Amino acid sequence: MSKRWYVVHTKARQELLAASLLEQRLTAVVLLPEVRQRYRGQMRVAPLFPGYLFVELDLEQSEASAVNNTPGVIRLVAFGGVPKPVPAKVMQALQARLAEIDAQGGLPQHPFKMGDRVRLKEGPLAGLEAVFVGPMRPAERVRVLLDFLGQEQEALVPVEDLEPAGGPVKRPRRTRGKGRVIRAM
Repeated sequence: MSKRWYVVHTKARQELLAASLLEQRLTAVVLLPEVRQRYRGQMRVAPLFPGYLFVELDLEQSEASAVNNTPGVIRLVAFGGVPKPVPAKVMQALQARLAEIDAQGGLPQHPFKMGDRVRLKEGPLAGLEAVFVGPMRPAERVRVLLDFLGQEQEALVPVEDLEPAGGPVKRPRRTRGKGRVIRAM
């Protein structure tokens, strides 16, 4: 059997520890995909797949238990108790995508701020306008507020499905503060 790529599930925020120990103990090639992303206004390097890394090894020479007993590692990802190798084409595509993200300066950021009017350009709600509420996590789904059938509904949508639709929305005040309702005269 030859060396193949496998996915390793790691403990939370211990990807770097697990990667370095796997390299030292098993003399294996380890790929921890990391990208630059904005976090609290600053650029930082973080794992692309938190809690996971890739290791290239020959499981006939290095047993799965050697990987699983490494500090910071939970286990090799397995299906039916058998570690499933990652196809070489997938690993090549992943490495190419990492290089592309790095060349762009990190994960793409969206230009939307809380309260901005946006329009959905893809999916079943295409063409509807909404109010941008906020991101869930960097470069993932975002929350928007839709006026749907006379009621405001929150929806989670991919950020790439949005486009600007105008300026920020000024919602009318409903209270005078401390829960006192504004009554029409």
